[in-house]
Amino acid sequence: MPLSSDHHDAATAMTRGRRSSNATTIVDILDAAKEEFASSGFDSATVDSICRRAKVSKQLLYYYFGSKAELYSLILKEAAEGTTKFIGCTEYNAFPPETALAKFMQNLFRDYMDRPQIAKMTIDEAQHGFAHVGKGSPLAMVMRKLIDEVLGEIVERGRANGTFRDNVDPDHLFWIIFSLVTTWFTHFPLVSLVSRTRDDNDMDVAAWCAMSTDFLLAAIANKD
Repeated sequence: MPLSSDHHDAATAMTRGRRSSNATTIVDILDAAKEEFASSGFDSATVDSICRRAKVSKQLLYYYFGSKAELYSLILKEAAEGTTKFIGCTEYNAFPPETALAKFMQNLFRDYMDRPQIAKMTIDEAQHGFAHVGKGSPLAMVMRKLIDEVLGEIVERGRANGTFRDNVDPDHLFWIIFSLVTTWFTHFPLVSLVSRTRDDNDMDVAAWCAMSTDFLLAAIANKD
C-alpha cells in the first residue's frame, strides 16, 4: 500500500500535468486565433474556425477566453507588449540620428517578421475604427509611445545636428515607416505577382527593408 508521501507526490505530478496541458491548450488557441484573425479579419473569423485550427471544443475556448472579442483583445494586448519590448531594446541614443532611424525601421520589420499576423490584425482593426477593442487599444497606445519617446527623440536629434530637414515631423514620419513596413506583409502576394524581378531575393523582406530604409533616409535628409 503506498505511503502518504507517495500519494502526495502522485497528486503533485498530476497537478503539474494538468497545468502543463492547460498551458498548451491556451497557446494552441491563441496561435489558431492569430492565424484565423489574420487571414479572415475579426468579422469573418468564427469561433468554430478557430476551434478547428486549435483542435479544441467551443466550450473549452469559452472557458479560457469568454468570447471572440476578448480573445481578439488579448492578442492585440500581447502584440502591444511584444512590440514595446522588442523595439525598445535598442539604445537609439547611442547611434547617430540616421543610424538610429534605420535601426528603428529595421526593428519594426523584424518584429513583424517574427509575428506577421500582427501586421494584418492591426490594419484590420484600424479599418474598423478600433470597434472591437475600443479607442484605448493597447496597440494604439504603444504606437503613440513609440512616436513620442523613441522616434520623436531621434528626429529631434537629427534636426538639431542638421542631418534631417527642419520640417520632418515624427507623426508623419512614423506613418510613412508603418506603411512601408506593412506593405510587404499585407501585399506581398500581389507584389510578387505583378513585379518583374530577377529572382525571389529581389523582393524578399530583406531587400524590401533595405530599399525602404534607403528611400526614407534620402527623403528626409537635409540637402543644404
